[in-house]
Amino acid sequence: MAEGTFLIDCPCCKARIEVDAKTGKVIKHWEKPKVKEGGDLMAEAMKKMQADKSRLDDYFNNAGKSMEEKKKELERKFAEEKKRIEDSGDTSKPINPLDLD
Repeated sequence: MAEGTFLIDCPCCKARIEVDAKTGKVIKHWEKPKVKEGGDLMAEAMKKMQADKSRLDDYFNNAGKSMEEKKKELERKFAEEKKRIEDSGDTSKPINPLDLD
């Protein structure tokens, strides 16, 4: 809510309206929230929160496992490249890009 405005909840349609205090013009209009009749709102909210929590837990657990797999793959590639260099007998240092000035 911006300074110089106020919110009004319409008693007829239950919509929320933001009105400019000086001009009286409607700045923003929010529709009435859709609510299922006869449903327990708290129970539905708890179910949704539990589903979100389990989804995020699965995501973070899988992210940790995938990071471990990537680490193993990079270590394997590093070992292969190190072995290839040792087998080739090349003992020269690589060119340092900062020395090219």
